[in-house]
Amino acid sequence: MFEFVYNYVEPEKFKQYFRLFLFIVVYIMFRGYYSNWAKQRQVKAQLEQDKREAEEKPERERQEREAQLQKIEEEAQSFGWGKQTRSKAKRNEAILQEAVAELRERNQSAYDAAEDHDIEELLED
Repeated sequence: MFEFVYNYVEPEKFKQYFRLFLFIVVYIMFRGYYSNWAKQRQVKAQLEQDKREAEEKPERERQEREAQLQKIEEEAQSFGWGKQTRSKAKRNEAILQEAVAELRERNQSAYDAAEDHDIEELLED
């Protein structure tokens, strides 16, 4: 089959180079398939992890709020008189801090969106 090549190259050298060539071709082909498979597997794993985190997030936030309120209750009980007023004030303070943080986050995200829009206009010109 390759007798005409043997006129230019020794048969053993040709076999070595041919095997090397086949190995490289097979490697290149399977590397593409493997990288696509690994990419799809990673995307699936990331989606599953995001889904689990989204399901656990409300429970985790609720537990954090309960822990914060429990801490406020313990601080209020450490004093003798006026502990009901103090606990109510601490609870209201915690609620206000959460509301302020949420409002600040909303304003920041709205500001970022407006800032991106300005950049898009500059890039189009």
